[in-house]
Amino acid sequence: MKIQSLFTKAFWLTLVGITIMVVTIFRLSPSLAHSTTTPPGQLSAAKVTIVQSESQRSGRRSLYNRLGGYNAIAAVVEDTEKYVFNDSQIGKYFIGLSTNSKQRLRQLVVDQFCEATGRPCIYTGRSMKLSHSGMGGGLTNSEFNVFYNYIAKALGENKVKQTERYEVLVFVNSLRDQIVEK
Repeated sequence: MKIQSLFTKAFWLTLVGITIMVVTIFRLSPSLAHSTTTPPGQLSAAKVTIVQSESQRSGRRSLYNRLGGYNAIAAVVEDTEKYVFNDSQIGKYFIGLSTNSKQRLRQLVVDQFCEATGRPCIYTGRSMKLSHSGMGGGLTNSEFNVFYNYIAKALGENKVKQTERYEVLVFVNSLRDQIVEK
């Protein structure tokens, strides 16, 4: 299953039956970064599959274009990075990285999101499973949720529309099983 498919199909899932959940998840509030009504991880693989098949028939503009292109994706990644690197729970994984290593990591994430949203960027990094295996005893769902919520916060701060926010978060959540070890 291509990552690109996850983004475009997620749009239709939103239109077909998740409108209420989307409004709840993306309701802007001061506590968005720390809590949502529906915690990450609640979207089933079946729902993501429905999104994929519906979206392929739509012929809609790519998520890349709807997000605002490369610079918009890079801005969301940069804002997320600031939160993540300074977080007490997950920032520990980045202690000791040089400025150059952090810039390389940032570029890999930008390329991954750019490629996944339907544009010609090429993600050259390792698989998510390999990249995250053995990190300090393994990443937990709680740590993943922190990352997920920081992405949600950065999307909101960058004024990404609800539908596109949802699509990005569906993609991020689709990586959970590859990243979480315990």
